[in-house]
Amino acid sequence: MIDKFISNKLSKELSSGNKFSKPIIKVAIISIAISVLVMLISISVVKGFQREIKNKVVNFSSHIQITDGGTNFSLETSPIKYDRAYYNQLAQEEGILHIQTFATKAGIIQSGADTVEYEDETRVNRDIEGIIFKGINSDFDWNNLTDKIIDGKKFIVHPTITSDSILISNYLAKRLKLVVNQKVKAYFFNGNKPPISRRFIISGIFETGLEEFDNQFVFVDIKHPQKLNAWGISTSLFLETNTVGNEIVITANTTGGNENYRYKFNERSFTNFNTLRFCADRDTLIRVISTDFTMNTVTLKSEPVSDPDTAWLEVKVNSKDGKCVKASVEFEYESLNDSTRQYTGDNGTITTILTSTGGSMKNYVGGFEIFIKDFSKIDEQEIMISRKSDPFLKVSKITDLQSEIFGWLNVLDTNAIIIIILMIMVAVINIISLLLVIIVEKIRFIGIMKSFGSPNSIIRSIFVRLGWKILFKGILYGNLVAALLILLQKQFGFLKLPQDKYYLSTVPLDFEWTEFFVINIITLVFGVLVLQFTSLFLANITPLKAIKFD
Repeated sequence: MIDKFISNKLSKELSSGNKFSKPIIKVAIISIAISVLVMLISISVVKGFQREIKNKVVNFSSHIQITDGGTNFSLETSPIKYDRAYYNQLAQEEGILHIQTFATKAGIIQSGADTVEYEDETRVNRDIEGIIFKGINSDFDWNNLTDKIIDGKKFIVHPTITSDSILISNYLAKRLKLVVNQKVKAYFFNGNKPPISRRFIISGIFETGLEEFDNQFVFVDIKHPQKLNAWGISTSLFLETNTVGNEIVITANTTGGNENYRYKFNERSFTNFNTLRFCADRDTLIRVISTDFTMNTVTLKSEPVSDPDTAWLEVKVNSKDGKCVKASVEFEYESLNDSTRQYTGDNGTITTILTSTGGSMKNYVGGFEIFIKDFSKIDEQEIMISRKSDPFLKVSKITDLQSEIFGWLNVLDTNAIIIIILMIMVAVINIISLLLVIIVEKIRFIGIMKSFGSPNSIIRSIFVRLGWKILFKGILYGNLVAALLILLQKQFGFLKLPQDKYYLSTVPLDFEWTEFFVINIITLVFGVLVLQFTSLFLANITPLKAIKFD
């Protein structure tokens, strides 16, 4: 215990008075503290950035996506069948947190009007912006986006009723001078066809902080991309206003698909004709099944392309003379509601009630977005989903879809490792310098102890213990300052960042005890090893030379 006693005495002596080593010790403690502080803050910043950016990217899209095999990372999705059995089965898999469907469609959104006065005229200026309309379904998890809505509110996606609400980013709102509850016009293009326009009402404004997403995407009801992309078909029935002889004419109107339609009225076979004629002398229920066909180049047979759609038209007849209700010129009609019309003819009235399935486009989606419970197991989950999916579908994880962002995050790990190595080197150099200075200052003391027969092991232990105390103080102060800075940053966010470059407005600091522990252990291990190595120089000091040293 003699080495411990002497070490304590030396420590008090070196820390008091006007010794040359006193400022050196302070500098060493401060240097070690700064090194530990920089290492802890660096790893906290890296982990904070990785956590925040990962959460932002994943919450906006998902961990894993299932899309059509021919999509090739396109922003505009291709249709795949919405297999509910597969959907429900996959949702029950261990490790799957949530599954939701989506569809996208490229388009142009128009700004609000700015009236500009010129010398000779008044003009209305309108800006346009090319964006991606992301259609969300009733299964959309709003928890990932609700806290990003800075104005207005989310909209409700009904299973059968199409919502005209739209959620836009703060960037687009400022760029196009748009506000909540304002009507906005959008245009969509399909090949060489004339553009299709749609009007939406802005329900809310969001801001993710990720420029790549905020500049491109808006959220709409999934039924809009389904219809605009002409996925599936939609059929309705209506009564023509003119008659053919004594017969009324029922016409089927179909949209979507490849426009090569075939129709099946009641129990008849499929034909190319979309009309049905009959005498309206009694109540009748008309059913039509329609689908689009294409020629199979292998079998040379016509095959359906989309899922068929069915519509029903209930025809209620009120004949004054019991004969076919007809009109010498045209029926006069009025709409009683969205699905019911009443036609007035020469000898009675006809009431039609339309019932439809809403179209088969609901059977198609652009893909599935899958959220998993553990990000670290994303590769395993991707393999599992790929095995259970159709081989013609593509399973992609977010690290591939957003490879640039995640590549940048991986570079941060390398940067943190480099900083840790440099700071450990700084701490090591300071420890070596400190111990050498103390040895030089106390070299006479070393000579006296050796002349009294003290072994090198005892002398080494004295100086190692002395260095250990200084090392421990530096580590302790570094940890305290780091913990304080992290807590203050988490509470007040005083360290700011340019959001357009770093995706975040403040520096994120992620505190984890395990990382703090590992860094401290590494510093201690290297510090002790350096102290032990440096103390070996004491063995070369002879008592006579040490006592005469000046």
